[in-house]
Amino acid sequence: MRRLVRLLILAVVSIGMIGTVAPVTAQSPDRLVLAFYYTWFDENSWNPGRLPDVPAQNYVSRDRGVMGRHIDQAKGAGIDAFVVSWYGPRVENNQTETNFRAMLDEAAARGFRLALDVEVTSPFFGGPGDVQAALQTLLATHAKHPAYLKVDGKPVIFFWRQQRFGTGTWGAIRQAIDPGHNSLWIEEGVDVSPLSVFDGHHLYKVIWSPPTDLAYTASKFARLVRGAAANLGAPKVYVATAMPGWDDRKLGRGDSFGIGREGGAVYERSWQAAIGGSPDWIIITSFNEWPEGTYIEPSQAFGNRYLELTAKWAAAFKSSTMPPPPPPVPTPAVVPVPAAAVAPAPKPMAAPPKPTPKPVAPAIDPDTFLRLRFGGQTEL
Repeated sequence: MRRLVRLLILAVVSIGMIGTVAPVTAQSPDRLVLAFYYTWFDENSWNPGRLPDVPAQNYVSRDRGVMGRHIDQAKGAGIDAFVVSWYGPRVENNQTETNFRAMLDEAAARGFRLALDVEVTSPFFGGPGDVQAALQTLLATHAKHPAYLKVDGKPVIFFWRQQRFGTGTWGAIRQAIDPGHNSLWIEEGVDVSPLSVFDGHHLYKVIWSPPTDLAYTASKFARLVRGAAANLGAPKVYVATAMPGWDDRKLGRGDSFGIGREGGAVYERSWQAAIGGSPDWIIITSFNEWPEGTYIEPSQAFGNRYLELTAKWAAAFKSSTMPPPPPPVPTPAVVPVPAAAVAPAPKPMAAPPKPTPKPVAPAIDPDTFLRLRFGGQTEL
């Protein structure tokens, strides 16, 4: 009798849905909290003259004990998975591959998950063919590991600087290796038009120079992703970003700047803004990107402060409750770096630093700022 009632209810619901538009945002009921993670640190990485802060414990990324400690810290803070930077499957001189293999096993032993962030500007990728081959290897190997992050049975893949190739090229790559969209591809940037090929969108950075309104940015990109999903008639994942601050002034970049953390208030505002956009997932930039000053890993300057804040806000996101906002503070000052004070920082594994778009003049509205900053349209 109960089965008959359920069938009747399903029939009524199905009839009622005729002529309506199905939801086009969330891919899964899971509200995931993710964090970008980097595996290229070694004995020479921790020169305090070249970093804004240093870890509470210096480490080398190849150490399995370190992997386990970081996973335990992340789990304790409510993080569901690391999104690990990856230069491709080449083994020679590529810690991002060898360390990821080991980390998958450490994650599996702890009930944790990992996904890959494919760095399209990897020094090992000469062109689209190399990226296609790397993705094919990823899907055939890493994605089958029990610790690899899957949503609705689909392995999740993030991309950094996919703008290196046009959408048409990405369409050809997708058609060649995953025409049925049996994995979830999450692109990055201020242009959501690649969603015609990709399955979701995120911003790596939401802290810029000059500062913009975090809540405005989160709501804007939520609207853009939902609009793209509606236009395409396909579900798309909106991934909002939380950040504790930014300080790349010791990297030797011409457009370096620093945004103070304000004792954690910047991080809390970014979480509040991210949750306010009703995202499917939230990603933290980052767990341990030390040279750019976005780490939440325990440090000598801040101790466990940012893991504690992460635990509070991750719980709020997953439970749909919003903690009280941090006390209001003045707009953070941008601290430029004098040219004479810049000291070049070592680049782990000769990794090209993530390009930081050049700042524009302050006192402009956010839409104009985004267009000028990134040189492209911010509207569909």
